[in-house]
Amino acid sequence: MRTHDLGEETVDTLLKRLRRIEGQIRGLQKMIQEGRACDEVLTQMTAAKRAMESASALFLKQYIAVCAAEVAEGKEEALEQISEALKRFP
Repeated sequence: MRTHDLGEETVDTLLKRLRRIEGQIRGLQKMIQEGRACDEVLTQMTAAKRAMESASALFLKQYIAVCAAEVAEGKEEALEQISEALKRFP
């Protein structure tokens, strides 16, 4: 399965979220370079981590939906793909 199989809307949403996360990471780098307060940096790190977890959950949900449809079509290897994906998701 390829990411384009997740659907155009999902791909667009994921890309927007990842760009936002990328901006958060750049902001964190700048905060550290500037010597900002540790509690401020940790707050932003937590926000970036949660944003990544949210994007990962959306990706996994769509991935499982596509694989489940493949299982319904008789593609049993898709069930193994779901199992492996769930092992990697925290």
